Amino acid sequence: MLPPDFQDILACVPQAVVRLGPDLRVEWVEPDFASKTGVSLQVGELVLSALEGGWGRDALERALREGRGHSGHVITSGLKQVRVQARPSRPGSAPGAWLFFEPSGADDDLAFAQALQEIAREVGETLDVDSVCKAAVLAVVRCAQVRRAEVYLAEEGQPLRRVAVSDLASVDSPEDALENHADSFEAALITRQPQIGVQRGYGDAVGSIFAAVPLLSQKRALGLLVLYKEQGTSFSLRELDLWSAAAGQVAVTVENARLLREAQAALRVREEFMSIASHELKTPLTPLKLTLYSMERRLVQGQPVELSSVMKSKRQVERLAGLVNDLLDVSRLELGRLSLQPAPLEVGHLVAEVVDQFRHAFERPFTLTVPSERLWVQGDRDRLEQVLVNLLENAHKYSPTGEPISVEVESLSSEARIHVRDRGIGIPVPDQTRLFQRFYRAANSSHRHFGGLGLGLFISHSIARLHGGSLSLSSAEGQGSTFSLGLPRMTVNEVRRLPRRVLLLDEDPSHEQVAERVLRAEGFEVLTAQEGVEGLRRASFLPVDLVLLSASAAPTQLGIFLAAFAELPRARPIPIVLAGATRPAWAQPDYALCSRPYREAELLAAVRAMLTYPEERARAHERASSVKHLEGVPADSSMPS
Repeated sequence: MLPPDFQDILACVPQAVVRLGPDLRVEWVEPDFASKTGVSLQVGELVLSALEGGWGRDALERALREGRGHSGHVITSGLKQVRVQARPSRPGSAPGAWLFFEPSGADDDLAFAQALQEIAREVGETLDVDSVCKAAVLAVVRCAQVRRAEVYLAEEGQPLRRVAVSDLASVDSPEDALENHADSFEAALITRQPQIGVQRGYGDAVGSIFAAVPLLSQKRALGLLVLYKEQGTSFSLRELDLWSAAAGQVAVTVENARLLREAQAALRVREEFMSIASHELKTPLTPLKLTLYSMERRLVQGQPVELSSVMKSKRQVERLAGLVNDLLDVSRLELGRLSLQPAPLEVGHLVAEVVDQFRHAFERPFTLTVPSERLWVQGDRDRLEQVLVNLLENAHKYSPTGEPISVEVESLSSEARIHVRDRGIGIPVPDQTRLFQRFYRAANSSHRHFGGLGLGLFISHSIARLHGGSLSLSSAEGQGSTFSLGLPRMTVNEVRRLPRRVLLLDEDPSHEQVAERVLRAEGFEVLTAQEGVEGLRRASFLPVDLVLLSASAAPTQLGIFLAAFAELPRARPIPIVLAGATRPAWAQPDYALCSRPYREAELLAAVRAMLTYPEERARAHERASSVKHLEGVPADSSMPS
């Protein structure tokens, strides 16, 4: 006979006890079963109805029906995780089994609160990201019945990176392979909800059930808290609530740690910038001040001021102006106030002009490769010239003296791309992803050896993006660098609507007016200039498609014009049409000829023939060659191209 206080003793035992019959129905249940498990179970009720379906319940049912002992974990209908043990009846006793239910995991409110306090205390003692994550996984393992915990962080644009694991001795275990978890991890990050998955075992190892709980900030998922249990042991909803709360604490601390780290990095950048800026501003100011003092002293003494002193001062002022303009551009970009004035722009012409400036300014070989077709973009000429100048200046600055710099204009289906290649010091791989940031300078380009504020590439990259394009880099340290500027091309229809430009040089105003009227009536844009120098000045800024030149102009004027025209920076040959009765002796064979006084039909025919696109002329030449070849006539290699 049981002692009268047996029921009181059972109430003090954490296990809840149930007696089952052979049909798995309840024959006896202790009075405190509901308070211990959260499930109300009545005599005569099938015990399996109080359990959630899953591996744990299936394993328990098989053991009970086979009359053998069992130990495992199940989830109750109250969504709590419990450990269950089955003891079959002794031989000779009534058939059936005893079941013992014991809470498992952090399901009760007390354990829930204690776990959160423990995790909060651990992660609150540091503001280093990696230290926060390590403290979190150790606190999780201490507070709950999980055998392993990990933290993964998701850097923007980078794959998940594991930063902390509770059992450091087994960091090389096979379960570290992310591909086995990829789907569950990705689902947790996208849905911002915990995901449960299975990690299979390797060899004799026992597999695991894991829960991937997202670390959520207000704006995005920062990473994952991943928890592992032995296979057969699942996670209850209450536990997932706990780990979501714990992950929230970790996420807040990680975000704070990141903000602190970024603030510290910003302070370091500011201090470095102030150091570089003061050095850069003093560099031109010091010689400028000395030169001005010298000029002042000479003027006081009645001595003439040397032109070289004025030129030196001017160069230093221009350098200061460049530094100030860079700072102003950065400020405008930050405020979103850097405006563009886009207009149709022929890329080859612009590049040729900028490269020509550098050829004359520096004793260094520059090579230029431009496709025969014209590449039109909608761009702000001054801003794109600023980008090209910056890229060429960098190539010159970081290359040994005498090493060539090559510039190539590439024609793609929807993009015009400009490549600037040098054979300089190159850029280390770790620096390449940060090179377009403000004030950033590669580790191998100290400002004491190479001047500058570290703003040029940031501004150039921003200007490229404002044009809908891109600025990219390919480099290897010690082998040089290639910067590529890509700009969206204008469509074929947009290009066809652009007017063709003709530079008209005629010494007789009446003839000039006739030619201008005829050409404008046909949709041409005409630049008129009776002075050769003025015409060249206009042609150097605007891409001219053709020059209409009076053959009867004064020889001196023509000579000056043609000599200077030959030196004009341009990407491609510009056709010339001579207006006169006969071809002068000095005229090149490829110059076209039309009569003067101008006859409308003849003038337009000559201009249109010379303005045919080079690729169209090449195709016409190929067709003509093919026809002659078929007829048995040798192809004429002297045919105009």
